[in-house]
Amino acid sequence: MSQSIPTADELFEAELAQRGLQYTIHEDGLYEVAIGDVNATVNLDNVQRNYERDKDRDAVARFAQQLNTDFFGEIPSWADVQPFIRFSLEPSDYQNGFADTLHEMVNDDLVKVFVYVPPDRSRISWITNAMVANWEVETEAVVALADKNMDTIASGTQLESQDIDGVPLGMLNTEETPFKASLILSSKFRDVVSPTHGWPVYVVVPARDFVYVVPKANYDFLGRLGAVVLREYNESGHPISQDVLEVGDEGVAAIGSFGTKDG
Repeated sequence: MSQSIPTADELFEAELAQRGLQYTIHEDGLYEVAIGDVNATVNLDNVQRNYERDKDRDAVARFAQQLNTDFFGEIPSWADVQPFIRFSLEPSDYQNGFADTLHEMVNDDLVKVFVYVPPDRSRISWITNAMVANWEVETEAVVALADKNMDTIASGTQLESQDIDGVPLGMLNTEETPFKASLILSSKFRDVVSPTHGWPVYVVVPARDFVYVVPKANYDFLGRLGAVVLREYNESGHPISQDVLEVGDEGVAAIGSFGTKDG
């Protein structure tokens, strides 16, 4: 009789038991883990996606190992966190959804999630409604600060181009690598791309750290990006979209796709 393959949740729960960590599971699937005096909220979505793709049990163990450090330390105060507020472009199909997360819908398939990073930029933490309440600030203040900080990042971002048969294929160069794809939502994105690529533009964002920009005049070139988009999407631990997006004054709209919702 063949042995059943454990789920990521089962492996994670076994790791917690091995470490003697108490936990509860919320209705939305989030784990609340007691680590010393801190109750850390853990979202297993990304780990689960990677595990289902790679069947790498060690990846779940490595994630659980971080619970032995200050990875899930106390939530920073509002005064301390302000320089590190961001937003992150995410796919809308996360299993646990976004009910308690500060977010805005971009379109049917993409979500703008408000996040913060630690000073060393080692991780991205989603901002929950409970965090906003704890900070005793208005939601609008968090949103406005995220937009401002991302505009600052965009202003320091360069668009590098590679000429391919007369088409300038643009790539974003920024130190904030995990937010490359998110920058397409910045109000300053137009300033970054329009001098060389015009406006609006076509973009592909298969993963958090991967963006191609193509002038709208070069629609016929988009088909040549399919293999790269699918590879990046399928191999990334943080895939976003297989779609071709048009970014302009009206926002972000999908005009086609290199795959299906099932990959």
